[in-house]
Amino acid sequence: MKVTRYRVNEENEPYNNAQSDFNTCDLFMQNALPISQTSVFICLSLLLFLNLSCSKKGDGQILEVGQTIPILFDPDIFPPLDSFISEITVIPLETNDDCLLRELLQGVKVHQDLIYINNMNRELYVFDMNGKFIREIGGIGQGPGEFLYLHDFIFTREGTIELLDYQKIECYTLDGKYIETKRFNTIREDLHCNANSFCRSFSSGYYLWGGMMDGGNPQRHEKANLLYRLNGDMQIEAGFFDTKFGDAGNIDRFKYYQDRILFTLSSVDYNIYQIHPNDSLSIRYAFDFGKYGIKVDKNDDKKTVLSVSKNYVNTVLGYHEADHFFYFSFRYKTLSFNLLYSKATGQSYINSYWPAEKEEMRIYFADTIYKDQLLAIVQNSWLKMDLERMSPENIKKWGLEEFRKLDDEDNPVLILYKTKFISETETEDLISEMAKKSDKLYCSIS
Repeated sequence: MKVTRYRVNEENEPYNNAQSDFNTCDLFMQNALPISQTSVFICLSLLLFLNLSCSKKGDGQILEVGQTIPILFDPDIFPPLDSFISEITVIPLETNDDCLLRELLQGVKVHQDLIYINNMNRELYVFDMNGKFIREIGGIGQGPGEFLYLHDFIFTREGTIELLDYQKIECYTLDGKYIETKRFNTIREDLHCNANSFCRSFSSGYYLWGGMMDGGNPQRHEKANLLYRLNGDMQIEAGFFDTKFGDAGNIDRFKYYQDRILFTLSSVDYNIYQIHPNDSLSIRYAFDFGKYGIKVDKNDDKKTVLSVSKNYVNTVLGYHEADHFFYFSFRYKTLSFNLLYSKATGQSYINSYWPAEKEEMRIYFADTIYKDQLLAIVQNSWLKMDLERMSPENIKKWGLEEFRKLDDEDNPVLILYKTKFISETETEDLISEMAKKSDKLYCSIS
């Protein structure tokens, strides 16, 4: 089943890009409930025939609208860290009996200059940007405002915070007062979505991620999707992405930039997807790793693809975007890397996370972006181990000497990486200014 690729112009109207086509229906679009695949194809055909805008909701379609970005990657060559990072700031988090952080998973977000940390899916702690503990929100239990397992949390347009639990969402004020509980049912005979990440839709419902996590009924999994959209009544109205090559894991999947919600599939997929304000879905960026990227055939079985992918870039995750740059991490064979991309210059900067570059400071996997800085939460023992590896010159350059004395039993530290990237406008202004200086120099010589 072939569907012509579509792009979206400034008026958000689709127009035909006749240069290529893609098996979009088979790989990306699958409506799990309540209509069949045949019905989906009929609906999509009607939409294309009538040339409707992609603002149509509830049909599970994904339009390809993004640009392809080539990634110049050599696993043996990396630029010096100070060629794209200008400053590193380390902030120890307060340690006391009320806010002890255990093993770090994902789930660190910044909102209104406060840091919210999901502590082993059991507590949600709040710190300020100086590392001082402020409060805890919610807690383990079965009463009002309590949860069994803290999967994810988001901040809403109404100025509240919502926590994703098993088959329910707990709602609080930002200072931790319980408001209400919203329940949904996505674990039943015809599907199994034990959601581990979520976000608000732009209308009245939610998006849930986590298509199949139980490893049980194969027939049920044939209908499963990785992403579901709930309506205002907390009922599933659309499903996206079959589970063949996707990844049901990766907590804290959804990221926010301007008026878009961004996310990745992770496994053998090099696209950044976006949810638009009209709740339509599209591809924002498609990354091309050249000879290091795997080319997936939709007819390959999952076992074959995952086996072959071990020799290529096989995972793209942890995507974040700012005005000047975007960031993601990826894996190649058994190695892990961080990538920053300058929007102004179109240049990629890759840092080796594992193994780390000899004597050089590494970029830890970023949890979020704060004021155009990458922010990572790092165990004290990890940082101290890196300081043992690093050269004295690099330790002095980044001002890290004092952190050799960190206590392994204390709470972790926040590390902020300030980039050297500037905006496209600033780049144009800089070039213009250099041109003016060049003209003045030329006139004086003449």
